[in-house]
Amino acid sequence: MKLSLNLLALITIGSATSIVKRDDSVTFVNLGLQKGEPKHYASGFIYGIPDEFNQIPSHFYENIGFNYGRAGGAQEGAPNRGWIWGYSDYQGRFQSTLTNYKTCRQFDAGFIMLPHDIWGTDQANSSTIWPGDNGDWSDYDKFVTTLMADLLANNALDGLVWDIWNESDGQWFWARSMQQWIDLYIRTHKLIRSNHHFDGVKISGPTLAAAPYNTSVWWTSWLEQIKGNNTIPDQIAYHLEAGPGVGPWQESYDLTNTYPSVISLLQSYGIQERPQIINEYASYDEQIPSGAAFWISRLERYNIYGLRGNWQSGTVLHDLMANLLTKNDPFNYTETDYMPGPEYLVYKYYYHNMTGVRLDTNGSANLQFDVYATANPKDKVRILAGGQTATGNWTINVENLSGVGLPKSGNVHIQTWAFNGDGHYVPTMGPTDLGVTPYTYSNNMLSIPIDQYTNYTAYAFEFQCGSFKIHR
Repeated sequence: MKLSLNLLALITIGSATSIVKRDDSVTFVNLGLQKGEPKHYASGFIYGIPDEFNQIPSHFYENIGFNYGRAGGAQEGAPNRGWIWGYSDYQGRFQSTLTNYKTCRQFDAGFIMLPHDIWGTDQANSSTIWPGDNGDWSDYDKFVTTLMADLLANNALDGLVWDIWNESDGQWFWARSMQQWIDLYIRTHKLIRSNHHFDGVKISGPTLAAAPYNTSVWWTSWLEQIKGNNTIPDQIAYHLEAGPGVGPWQESYDLTNTYPSVISLLQSYGIQERPQIINEYASYDEQIPSGAAFWISRLERYNIYGLRGNWQSGTVLHDLMANLLTKNDPFNYTETDYMPGPEYLVYKYYYHNMTGVRLDTNGSANLQFDVYATANPKDKVRILAGGQTATGNWTINVENLSGVGLPKSGNVHIQTWAFNGDGHYVPTMGPTDLGVTPYTYSNNMLSIPIDQYTNYTAYAFEFQCGSFKIHR
C-alpha cells in the first residue's frame, strides 16, 4: 500500500506547467520578496511538559526550535487542586508550574503562566467563591501577591508572561459575569505593575475564545475599559481553534481575518498596536502533518507567535509535547520511550531545514491550503505546503525565480518529501522521499500542481538556487 501511494504522489505532483491558474485553489511564493530571517513562530505549545524535570530528552525540544510554553498545573487532583482548596494545594500547583517554567527557560523559551489554573478553576464547584464575589477581592488579592512573592523567590521572572485569565467567555474557566472578569483583569494588571520587580514581566490578554471582532461584547467592553484604566496588555492574546471546514464560522477564526480585525479594534479605541499572540491554535483534528504545515504558514506570514493547543486530559495533558510525541503506551505517564509522532517531523524540518531568509507567500483564496517558503544563498529554496485537513487539487505558483539568482526561464530539479501519518500516536521516523522531478519554467514563474488525495499529508519541495543577497 505504501508503495502505491508514493507512486501516486510522484505522478500527481511531478508534472510541471508554466500556466498561471488564477483560482481559489492557488497559493503563491514570491522568491523576489524577502520577509526577514526565520523566527519559527509556530514552535510553541501549551502544557505537554512533564512535571518530572527532564523526563522528555532535551533533543526533542531542541530539534523543533521550541520557543514558547504555557501552563499552570491544570487537572492535577488532590493534593494539588489549587488555591481555592488551601495553601498546600496551591503549592502543588505552583511547583508543577515552576517545573514547566524551568523547562522552558532551559531552552531559552518564553513561558506563559496560567494563574487561573493555579487558582484552581478546574476544581471549582457550585459552592466555590470566585474572585470578586459580593465585591470582596481580599482572598484573590492575597492569591496574586502570594504568587508574585513565590515567583520572585524562585527567580522565575525572566521570560515570564502573566496571562491574567483564560477564556473567561467560556463555560469552563469563569462562572461569573463579564463585568466581574473585566474588574479582575484591571485589578490584576494594576497589582502586577505596582511591583517594580515585575516591570520586565509581560502581561497578556484578553485570552478569549471568541473571535476578535467588534460584534463581540466581550472584546469591545474589555477594550473600552482597559483603555480608560490604562491597563493595556503587552500582548493581545486570543485562541483560534474553530477546527477544519469551510463556511463563515471557520473563516471568522482564520488568521487571515482575525489579524487585521485586531488591528482595527485597537485603532477604534485609540490603543497603540500591540504584538498579537495565538496562545492556543489548531483543533485536535488539525493536529496532523497537513494541519501543521498550514498553521506554520499562517503564523509565519503574520509574524505571530503561536502555541499548539492541547486536547488531552489528566496526566497525558502533562506529557507528549501536545501530541508531537508518542510512546509505546501514550497514556502511561511514567513510560519514557519517547518517539516522534507524525507532526513532529514537520516541525523538525521547519526548524532545521528552512533556513536563510523567509519569502513572501499567499495562501489559497478558499482558506484551505497554504505554503511557507525560505531560501538560502547557494543552497536551496524550500517550500512547505499543507491543507487544513482538506483534499483537492492545488497549485503553488513560484514567482520571480530571478530573485534567488536563477534565470527567468529554464529548468529546475525539485526534490519532494511527503510527511504522512493520520494517527496522533503513530511513531514516525522520517518523511517519505518522493524523488527528484525535472520542471521546465518560463516568464520567471514556475507552477507546482498538487493532487492532495489524503487529508493528512504535508509536502516539502526543494530546488537549488543561485547566488543572492539576504537583506538585513
